[in-house]
Amino acid sequence: MNIGKNIQQSFDLYLKNFMTLFLACLIAGVLAVITLGILAGPLAGGLLTLGLKLSRGEKGQFNEIFAHFNQLIPTLLVTLMLWAAMLITWVIAAIPAVGWIVNLIAGPALGLLYFLSIGFVVDQKMKPLEAFRRSIDCCTTEPLLLWLYALLIGILGGVGAVILGIGVILTMPFGVGGLTLAYQQLSTKEVVPFKPEKKMLQIAGIVAGVLFVAGLAFSVFGFGRHASRNAGMGLASKIISGATGRKVTVKDRGARIQIGNMSVGAGLPDNFPKDVPVYPRAVAEGYIGGKNDSLSGSTATFTSKDPVREIFDYYVENLETRGWMVKTSEIGDLKMINFQKDSRQGGVTLTPGDSGTSILIGITSE
Repeated sequence: MNIGKNIQQSFDLYLKNFMTLFLACLIAGVLAVITLGILAGPLAGGLLTLGLKLSRGEKGQFNEIFAHFNQLIPTLLVTLMLWAAMLITWVIAAIPAVGWIVNLIAGPALGLLYFLSIGFVVDQKMKPLEAFRRSIDCCTTEPLLLWLYALLIGILGGVGAVILGIGVILTMPFGVGGLTLAYQQLSTKEVVPFKPEKKMLQIAGIVAGVLFVAGLAFSVFGFGRHASRNAGMGLASKIISGATGRKVTVKDRGARIQIGNMSVGAGLPDNFPKDVPVYPRAVAEGYIGGKNDSLSGSTATFTSKDPVREIFDYYVENLETRGWMVKTSEIGDLKMINFQKDSRQGGVTLTPGDSGTSILIGITSE
């Protein structure tokens, strides 16, 4: 696997199909939460199917996420296996220093194993344990490279969104694209079954058991879970710098980095179009655009404490005032505004939340 090439392809997939991937991720995320994770498996399988179609240049719709509800039971079993593994690592994470290292190693690996296993279940109709074993076989072909790739995807697609000051909903579609490409490449690869020695499994089991008990002890007595934020930001800087070949410094107030033909960062660039209104009581969270912040295919995210309807009315009125042709649509509480002028077009998506409204603006030019 070529990490740099895959990252660039993930960004290209993100830019070309942002609105489709955004809506799919948003709806899948909401449904997974309100069903307490019961539908997480088939929804993840739907996201994978959508990603595979888009990566092959086929037409895909956000409703692809509903395509695998007939696989609810096997995907739920895979999800339960993930939850069990996550619970163990969460407990171990309470151990100072050691727990942080275990979490760092296990987190990306578990995420990749889960997505691969879901893919084998919905795409190749494997049984849960068979899919899980196949995923392990795939990951042990190039363990260090694949772990680094999964970590980088996690940083750019989710975990690092918080560090960089970008709303996670803006970067989640990139994570889906990156994991889809990994499945696409690994699922067709000839692999040698991973068969560790019995003694090795026994030692691993004993070590995991000791760490789990120690983690419980630290949790009960209130220690741990205070890994240094500065250490985390330093690690993110080193990993992104190593993967991109450029020096990147991630700070508390965010950063702007360039990866190939993609700019990622907090706040808005200086060349953000003046005729696209920015809601006056909104805070700019993050921005993803082309090389040197070029606007074609760019997206920006904001947050505001004002209600959706008030922000919706503001954008409709101000876009029309500034010469844009406007069309509106709604999916439940989600409100969307498409606007077009000359060779430029874009969309505003408004999503209500507990603490206010998330505003996402996408802009493309022909």
